[in-house]
Amino acid sequence: MENLEFMKKFRPNELCVREFKYWIVCVRQKQPTLGDVVILLKRETENVSGMLPEEGAEFPEVIKWYEDLCREKFGAIKFNYMIMMMHDPFVHYHAFPRYDKNINLFDIEWEDKNTLSNFASTETLKDELLFKIRDYMK
Repeated sequence: MENLEFMKKFRPNELCVREFKYWIVCVRQKQPTLGDVVILLKRETENVSGMLPEEGAEFPEVIKWYEDLCREKFGAIKFNYMIMMMHDPFVHYHAFPRYDKNINLFDIEWEDKNTLSNFASTETLKDELLFKIRDYMK
């Protein structure tokens, strides 16, 4: 991985599920729904309009991989994406798989409450569980 100091909050060296040429997919430290990730552009730019054409061209490949993975591993039926950059002023997307049933994994009953994802309402998971989710998604 390149110099990722600007995105250290998302811990890409520890929580990376997959690295692409221009993007890194990391397990989110909060999991309102199982399989939530942050998709980080590997180059620091504050605006989506600042993305290079080749970065934008790779993005659908990243999304297809992510959606296929979540359908296969977790049974996701649809997906929500948010690009907010309110606190972290660089291009990244938050991705949330959605479910029509509960999932029992790692001795936890994961429930999709079928509501708008709320970043603040979910607690940060312990590293041990984050690493299990990361490894399961690899």
